Amino acid sequence: MDDADGREPRRVLALVVVAVLIGLVLAVTQLEISPYRFTPGTAVVSVLLLIGAIAGPALLFSHWQATAPPLEDRR
Repeated sequence: MDDADGREPRRVLALVVVAVLIGLVLAVTQLEISPYRFTPGTAVVSVLLLIGAIAGPALLFSHWQATAPPLEDRR
């Protein structure tokens, strides 16, 4: 099902998940991350992990919903 912009939500969610993974790799390799003090790298990684924790399951559920038979066929 397409939304008003013509983009599939699954495609957008997949792009978000890929962008989060790329961002995490870059943040871990380029920024200082410390478990003992708050650094900008720690903030960036925390935000990316939060976004990934929301977008990942949303992507799985959207795929599951798209492949599930319609409610009328389940009876």
